[in-house]
Amino acid sequence: MQSVFEQNLERLVQKYDQPGPRYTSYPTVPVWSSGSFGREYKEALNAEGDQERGISIYIHIPFCRTLCTFCGCNKVITRDNELVERYLKALEQETASVANQLGRRKTLSQLHLGGGTPTFLNLDQLTRVTEMLRRHFDIDPGGEWALEANPRVTTGEQLKGLFELGFRRVSFGIQDMDSMVQEAINRKQTAEQSQAAFQVSKKIKYQSINFDLVYGLPLQTRSKFRRTLDAVSKMRPDRLAVYSFAHLPWMFKAHERALRQEDLPSAQEKIGLYLDTVRHFTGEGYVMIGMDHFALPDDELALALKNRTLHRNFMGYTTLHGLAQIGLGVSAISDFGDSYWQNPKNLSEYMEQVSDPKPQRGMKLDPDDQLRREVIERLMCHGEIRFDEFGQNDFDFREYFQEIWKPYEEFAKDGLVLIEPDRIKLTESGHLFMRNLAMPFDRYLQSSSSPRFSQTV
Repeated sequence: MQSVFEQNLERLVQKYDQPGPRYTSYPTVPVWSSGSFGREYKEALNAEGDQERGISIYIHIPFCRTLCTFCGCNKVITRDNELVERYLKALEQETASVANQLGRRKTLSQLHLGGGTPTFLNLDQLTRVTEMLRRHFDIDPGGEWALEANPRVTTGEQLKGLFELGFRRVSFGIQDMDSMVQEAINRKQTAEQSQAAFQVSKKIKYQSINFDLVYGLPLQTRSKFRRTLDAVSKMRPDRLAVYSFAHLPWMFKAHERALRQEDLPSAQEKIGLYLDTVRHFTGEGYVMIGMDHFALPDDELALALKNRTLHRNFMGYTTLHGLAQIGLGVSAISDFGDSYWQNPKNLSEYMEQVSDPKPQRGMKLDPDDQLRREVIERLMCHGEIRFDEFGQNDFDFREYFQEIWKPYEEFAKDGLVLIEPDRIKLTESGHLFMRNLAMPFDRYLQSSSSPRFSQTV
């Protein structure tokens, strides 16, 4: 028999399962302008060069050996080493150009290698990537270096070499350990491969090991996914990111061609997978972070949640704040706090313009954008909005955000939020619909040209 909570949840899923942004940024990428933004990007870099703070760098390595059909990342399926070498040379040119535009030698406080599959590169190539950074930036000895890794292609030699280069955080793409689900997404990754990657990393003494899981994949069932959860919790990684699968057949050909709609869990089944995940990992002693992350109680993320210093960016939840993020590589995004810029998504176009970078999408944020960005971040990090944390002393939160009260009164009736004199606080049910609760603060959502998003459930 269903609990009262689960019975009510069925009704809420039917009501609130709709397309909506994930809010890894605000304003969201679909409303950014398209064009050629070389001058504006240089101005942003020049301004950052004047700041007395370190920087964060994200490097996109797009290459993969095979196509995982669930993936929505910008990737290039290849075994052409000549292409890879040309890309590395382009990265070196872009890095030199960016460092020059900064106008001074900046301190690198955070580095993240993403993809694609960063460990597609061999150890010599990975060493070249770090050496190019050391040539142009001062390295913060206490900085955070992290990379994404695929257990199917990442060797013990690579993990040891990357540790020696300075990486201390590694995130492994696990997705699901069930063989039928892996077959359905063309992943074909064995549980033994995942376990071996974890054990080697523990032996090398990486400070933080994260697993990425995905719920809502084809052929997933609650009983099968529970077995994956059991296997993962026995290894006990430091962090977990458990993402909702975004089925976007109009955007990704692989979703349209290789994934059958009838194989995907229904919205109700999908919320069940998520609930099982929350119950399992919190029952195993993990702290729930935001809407899709978990961390052990002594992990920096859990401590940041407790201290209200948790933040969110394009890489997920983070303890670092106030750093400009500079994106290097094809499709990489730069975030300067008051502007966003994205490199060309096409590999050839990217490599043609690296000596004089010209982002193809971008947006400058006005004060209202920056305020709404902060509100949405607090909501998605801490599950509440305290009115006195925004604006100046005479700032009236209720008056400024007049448009949100009608939908929020409806949310309150449905038991998703508690509206108090000095704050809005999410309930247990509200955390399941966090994307929906952020949407009323998005002033572009109704006025935009109907960008298509994944379902919120």
